[in-house]
Amino acid sequence: MSANYQQVPGGQTHGSVVPADGNYKVNGGDESASIDLGANNERLEELKPKLVHALRELVRQYREEGIVARRHEIRRIRQARLFWQGLQYAWWNPNDMNWHLPFEHRSSDDRALEEMPRYQFVTNFYQGFGLSFIAVLSQGVPSVRFYPQSAQSLEDISAARAASDVAALIEQNNHIEHLLTSIGYFLWTDGKLGAYVRYVADGQRFGFREENVLEALEIPLGEDVYVCPQCGKETGSAAEAQLNGEQSGSGKDQDADSSVVAQHAAPVQRTCSCGAELGDSHLRRAERVTVPRVAGTRRLPNGQEVISIAGGLELNTPVWANEMHEYPYLQWQAEVHRAKLKASYPHAADKIETSPSQGAEDVYARVSRLSVEQGLPSIHPGDALMNLITFDRTWLRPWAFYSVEDADVRAELLALFPDGCYVAFAGDAYCESRSESMDDHWRVLHALPGDGQNRPSVGDSLVQVQERYNVLSNMQAETYEYGIPPIYADPQVLDFDALANQVAEPAAHFPARARPGQPLAAGFFQPAAAQVPPDMLRHQQDLIGPVAQFLTGLFPAVFGGNMEDVKTASGYALARDQALGRLGLVWRRMKQFYADVMLLSVDVFRKNRPNDAEIPLLGSEGVFDSHVIRIADLKGNISVHPEADETFPRLKSQQRGVLQQMFSINDPMIQRALTEPANMGYIKNVLGLTELIIPGEESRNKQLREIQQLLASAPIVISMNASGMPHVGPPSDVVAQHAAPLQGDSAAPASLPANSDSPIGDMQFQQDALRGSGQAGATVPLVLPSVPVDQLLDDHAAEFEECKRWANSDAGQAARMTNPAGFANVRAHAEAHLRAIATRSATPQ
Repeated sequence: MSANYQQVPGGQTHGSVVPADGNYKVNGGDESASIDLGANNERLEELKPKLVHALRELVRQYREEGIVARRHEIRRIRQARLFWQGLQYAWWNPNDMNWHLPFEHRSSDDRALEEMPRYQFVTNFYQGFGLSFIAVLSQGVPSVRFYPQSAQSLEDISAARAASDVAALIEQNNHIEHLLTSIGYFLWTDGKLGAYVRYVADGQRFGFREENVLEALEIPLGEDVYVCPQCGKETGSAAEAQLNGEQSGSGKDQDADSSVVAQHAAPVQRTCSCGAELGDSHLRRAERVTVPRVAGTRRLPNGQEVISIAGGLELNTPVWANEMHEYPYLQWQAEVHRAKLKASYPHAADKIETSPSQGAEDVYARVSRLSVEQGLPSIHPGDALMNLITFDRTWLRPWAFYSVEDADVRAELLALFPDGCYVAFAGDAYCESRSESMDDHWRVLHALPGDGQNRPSVGDSLVQVQERYNVLSNMQAETYEYGIPPIYADPQVLDFDALANQVAEPAAHFPARARPGQPLAAGFFQPAAAQVPPDMLRHQQDLIGPVAQFLTGLFPAVFGGNMEDVKTASGYALARDQALGRLGLVWRRMKQFYADVMLLSVDVFRKNRPNDAEIPLLGSEGVFDSHVIRIADLKGNISVHPEADETFPRLKSQQRGVLQQMFSINDPMIQRALTEPANMGYIKNVLGLTELIIPGEESRNKQLREIQQLLASAPIVISMNASGMPHVGPPSDVVAQHAAPLQGDSAAPASLPANSDSPIGDMQFQQDALRGSGQAGATVPLVLPSVPVDQLLDDHAAEFEECKRWANSDAGQAARMTNPAGFANVRAHAEAHLRAIATRSATPQ
């Protein structure tokens, strides 16, 4: 998957305004651009009703193409979601196309009651297996890697690096663990889901920020003067105004409105010293420049990238298509409160108020969604449901417009929506539309391979197994209750009339007389109690055990079940890896889907973020730092691929296990890597020993903070002439030299003086060396960092090593190319530490 980024100035195009969901609009043809239709074509129905009618009919036409298959899909998904909720005794009525619970409607015909199940006990292993499946899929975040499309392009390389930071920020903002849980749920119940990525500006969710309001202000570059036509003398207008003010005696009491009063007062007679009169025609105004000035502040909502997951009941796609590029349309339906829609689209508030809740063809899908949300097989009417409007958001491809018969209307639609069309209807009321491609915001995932869009889910094969298990459980309960055998009594032995008139109570006495020569027990007989067949019990265990495990691929090793033939931890680990191989079919599809969604998120970030994003970071020592993601770094072309190694240890427990294995390996290279000071903070964090003090770690963290300060400024360059007088010179030449040092650079420790406690001592030593080599009169520059070192308190060795490590890292090399002045400043700081080390080694103890 790759993305071709074309930079849009300011994240917008053609002066369009970013709407509430952040998806920008590109105006189409010249005619549409000349008419103000609104930022998101809010006035389209008012100015061009034919286009709105064509869009409404086009959506209805495409949706009705597969209405029969769509209803079958809704029936299957609705049953699966009811099974998840424990409503597993619903029966399908083909007359009203709906699911009903037993005894939901009372009937006068007792024969209908006989067909209902006597019990409704549920042992919901459908949900239990589903929870195990969701836990496996959401226990770790899929790893994705961004690659530059060209390894020779610096813009592509910079975009790939910045994209990784953007993806981490988006994962954090969208609570990616909860998102993966939703994906696993829809894969288990629906078998189809879609991810919608967009930028949302919402102060209620993300807070507000204060932004300065700027206005233009003209400032003169100099003073306005009057030029005498006779002698050519220039008289300043400010000096003349001051003179007039002193003569009037009110110069100190003039208020801010004095200039306005002066404009309406009588013209002032101005004369030159030579006696010539000066008028407005002799005034020569100074050159003026326009500068911004803060006129006030305004409160703006914050925004961020939002990823929404829609299931099969909410996502409507053409049932005959196999791939997403074949979709002529994609529709996302949801029930939204009428008040929220009126607040979001005030221009259509009156139409939304009088609009029906849904279209005629949407009744079945709407009832299914609302019944599942209510936790019932069918909806129960109420005022709340009347206020819920079916909000349809549909994306159409450009070639979908060719179903419009009117050539003029089709041409206008293609001109207005060159990238495809997004259109929103609240019930039947038009809300908004814009030119937008569904491929820029949507990705669709199916749980299993198959044909078309109505594919089974992972848990579909368990629905019938659950039903069979429920039937056998009911038979077992009926056997226990109704299998209690009767007791037969001899009427010559037991007086039934007396028994009928006697109240049954504990320790009651009943009249009975045994036959002559027989015991009393001989007058009673009770047949054997009914028993559940042993093979039925075994069949129940098979249904909930091997059969369900084989159909779903969730073997005991996955969810921590008991395995009689495995007794060791390594055996359990091997069985778990083998069991996960079956789920790899779903896992690999989800990893590619997740990588595509992250690429869309990076693209949305680049197009809609108004400013650079700052990410606060908490260091290992509890010190806050920040990392800035710059929009300018995302200009290049990138591609994304999921991590090929599925055993990549992302969890702390997995990383801790790998570290413990590395500790036990007696390899010099591995032991050297483990003792590397730069790795100590990471090792301490993985092991959970946050309070452990590691020598030199605080100095290294201090040096990293100083590097960030050094990168923000240039070094200080001090030069000394042959006469011995130091002076501050321009840093440009020295910066270039230190940013890209040549062979034989003079920064070697051997050239440093042994007693260089001050920069002047360093310059004097280098000056003597130049005189001895016959280069008298040359200038010796000394580059000093903007952040000085502390000769007494700094750990010079640790901080110098940290400077070297940073300079050779990717961040250091990038700064060397993009920020040579800052890199030279860091290098000068490292040289200062090196001089301090040499001074300490040469000083006698």
